[in-house]
Amino acid sequence: MLFSCKSQKKEAIEQNTTVNSKMDIPKKHTSKKLDSLSLNNIRLWKEYFDLKDFLKVYEEISSREALNNALELKQLTKLAKDSIDIEELKAPAFKARINVFQNEVLRLADMTYIPAITAKEIDLQVKNVFSTFSSLNSKIEHTFRKKSFDNSVKIDSIFNKIR
Repeated sequence: MLFSCKSQKKEAIEQNTTVNSKMDIPKKHTSKKLDSLSLNNIRLWKEYFDLKDFLKVYEEISSREALNNALELKQLTKLAKDSIDIEELKAPAFKARINVFQNEVLRLADMTYIPAITAKEIDLQVKNVFSTFSSLNSKIEHTFRKKSFDNSVKIDSIFNKIR
């Protein structure tokens, strides 16, 4: 009976060590970077750049570190969302994307309170955060490319020639 208990205890320790080591393996993540036109148009949005800089930590991060930094990421995301002063980005389509991004960050932050969370679940959530941040960046680029196109083509003059 003593041998059986020691064997089970040893297996439990080995399993726990394996789980803990998976939590400490860094994973690589990337997101879409903004083009120079977009960067120039949002250069005064300090909170976006704070968020973007903080996400650099997540580009190669272990699951444990991702959870340790999740609450700070949550705060930076809220600050960025609440501080949008750029008129072009006050559109419903952009607000929807930033809300989706914030929801993914909130989900990651909520994972810090789940004791039985696995490294695989955390890595998947970090991947979702980067995916939605890429979508946010794509929308920013699209918005300013459209604005640039509209400014370069005089739509009214085209319609006047058609009449």
